[in-house]
Amino acid sequence: MEYTFIKDIEFDWETIKNNKEKINLELKKYIESNIIPEYKLNDEGHNVDHINYVLNRAFEISNNYSLNIDMLYACVMFHDIACHIDRERHEILSSERALNDKYLNKYFVKKQLIEIANAIEDHRASLERDPRNIYGKILSSADRKVEIKVYLISSISFALKNNPQKSKEKILIESYDFAVKKFGVGGYAINKIYVNDQKYKYFLETLQFLIKNKDLYFKLAGEIYDSIK
Repeated sequence: MEYTFIKDIEFDWETIKNNKEKINLELKKYIESNIIPEYKLNDEGHNVDHINYVLNRAFEISNNYSLNIDMLYACVMFHDIACHIDRERHEILSSERALNDKYLNKYFVKKQLIEIANAIEDHRASLERDPRNIYGKILSSADRKVEIKVYLISSISFALKNNPQKSKEKILIESYDFAVKKFGVGGYAINKIYVNDQKYKYFLETLQFLIKNKDLYFKLAGEIYDSIK
């Protein structure tokens, strides 16, 4: 694909590295040993690769704010842990999991743990109110896709998985219609910009351009469909 907006994300690796070095080593060891392995039970959209992606995004965004890196780290690492139990209620179950985690209860004071739990519960894009704290706002933004190619792959793969027999035309139409519903004029996700996140703003601008140029959207989505099939 020879389109300037179809490109891999470029992280600020220096900022991410500096923030990762601030994580308490005992907390990091606990989560890597006891929490990360459970992500193998989740679907591909909520696996360890996704968690690492969200962590990088969160640590990049957090550089604009004064906050507790260990709290943000815990928010990210627990936010999708319950997806394999109940995808539709995973934010509530993941929040409860963090709130009741014995190690986190020893490491954080109660007020901090409640903030972490609230942030996890508030991270979904479909949330009808603003997240209750800065950790939830960063987590919500970091959890979003900011690459057009990745968005299209996810959209089309999901449709194919649900109904492999559906025609290419119907799958592309569904992908486009969902993009309009979520990111078009009046879409439920376009005004949910809680933090300074330039990557997400650029993603929105690009996707809205494609929505307005429907033929180009279908051309790109069709190429993604062909590569997946």
